[in-house]
Amino acid sequence: MKLCVPSWQLPGSWLYNAEKLVDLPWIEGIELLFFSFDDETRKLFAAEREALASLAERFSFSLHLPDPLRPADLDLVEMTKSFVDSYVFHPRGIDSSSLGYGEERDWAALVREMRAAYGRERFAMEYTGEKAFEKSLELLPDLSLCADTGCLLRDGKQPLDWIRSHAGSLREIHLHAARGNKDHFALGPDDAWLPDLAKAAGESGWRIVLETFSLEESRASYDELRRWLP
Repeated sequence: MKLCVPSWQLPGSWLYNAEKLVDLPWIEGIELLFFSFDDETRKLFAAEREALASLAERFSFSLHLPDPLRPADLDLVEMTKSFVDSYVFHPRGIDSSSLGYGEERDWAALVREMRAAYGRERFAMEYTGEKAFEKSLELLPDLSLCADTGCLLRDGKQPLDWIRSHAGSLREIHLHAARGNKDHFALGPDDAWLPDLAKAAGESGWRIVLETFSLEESRASYDELRRWLP
């Protein structure tokens, strides 16, 4: 198991967060978050790229690609390919009224292009909802996968059951709690599904991202997860 957190733990940039996390030995990796890759984001990231790359011996980096994927995101992969181990992206299914069939095909073509250019095993599609996920798997049935426990719980699924049923394709787990119809909560003692998942994770080589967006919440998740590790 490799334990990671998102790049937003404290207010500040990717590099600011990474430098603040260096001295926390329980954090083994960082998920670099990108919600867009417009001109402004490109400039901000370009200014930090080399310094982030220099931390690759301390941290295992993954990168969350923007949603929706666009051809310009290939530039983001090119800029990070030397120090980012893996990339996660969202499905593009038919659950959006603005998404037409042609756009779905464009999404699939872009994913194929990324995988062909940079390595198919480096890219994993995240479960963010059943309908879009299943439709996207119809388009690209051989994808590597990322489990998101909050989304699974909101859809009434037991995370470990889903993870086991997709074990051959699983590359990453985004681990956080759901409360009602909202997710990205810190793990807590009420999460009865966690002990069995923690035991399985502790015996695995899974990449686990504690996907909460403050250091306080990520510490709380870590403390709760640690209670159940074998």
